[in-house]
Amino acid sequence: MKRFLLAGILLTGGAFAAQADTDIYNNIRKQARGDFELQADTQACQQKVGAPQNGVPTPRAFTRCMLAHGWKYTHTVRQKTWIDPDTGLTCHEFKFMGIPGSECSNF
Repeated sequence: MKRFLLAGILLTGGAFAAQADTDIYNNIRKQARGDFELQADTQACQQKVGAPQNGVPTPRAFTRCMLAHGWKYTHTVRQKTWIDPDTGLTCHEFKFMGIPGSECSNF
């Protein structure tokens, strides 16, 4: 397989109606690389230009840094999360067989 589609940065927020953003990157180098290399390159770029923030577009400086490390930015997946006021658990929306629902957990 030429390219690996990897979920990049999973940033979670603790706010009441936060967005959990996952940036998606493709490996553009000839050799196979996995999540370990992606996380190491992500850390390097976060130290160099700062971490992307939830709810805002991924900064160009960050995507350029990741490109220099051999990862091409493709898109961001946003997931709405919230804190259940009764239990204090983090919740998120999902669909199962087209039926919307939500799940809350500590994980």
